[in-house]
Amino acid sequence: MNIQTKLPCGSNQLECVEAYLFEKIKRVICDREIEIFQMQNENKYTTGKDSEFVNWLNESTYARCFSRIVLRATLEDRWASITEVTTTLRCNDKTARNLYQKFMDYEMITRDKNSEKLLFKATPRAVGIFDRYCELLYTNRGEVLSDHLTDVLQYSKLTRKGGSDYHEKRE
Repeated sequence: MNIQTKLPCGSNQLECVEAYLFEKIKRVICDREIEIFQMQNENKYTTGKDSEFVNWLNESTYARCFSRIVLRATLEDRWASITEVTTTLRCNDKTARNLYQKFMDYEMITRDKNSEKLLFKATPRAVGIFDRYCELLYTNRGEVLSDHLTDVLQYSKLTRKGGSDYHEKRE
């Protein structure tokens, strides 16, 4: 269906399409962020010690992002470092090292024993928790999420610097 038929202004102007998509995107983002917050706090994707760890993640200012730094490094088949953490999180060295130690205590990261530098990756257990989280976040979400992602792509094309031939392709 051509998106212009849903426009309240009944216009074929590109700006009207952009405004329509942007309003739709903002509404869905609000709903999605609330849904993600609820999902994280309900924590249905872990049990036992893993659940205790995720609850700690939810309470910490830096822990969730620290986990993403480590997971990204692991998924990219490389080791994360304290320097990467302090640079990315803009936190001090002590905070990064405290996070490192807490993750070690929960056995969510492992250290590179072949390096003198403090390098670390996510353990298979940590990756498994993240896998379950991603599945819950993105699977069986119905058409709302697919429609939202399509809207984001369309909006991105429309607002791309240098213009877009989106309007002509849709007619």
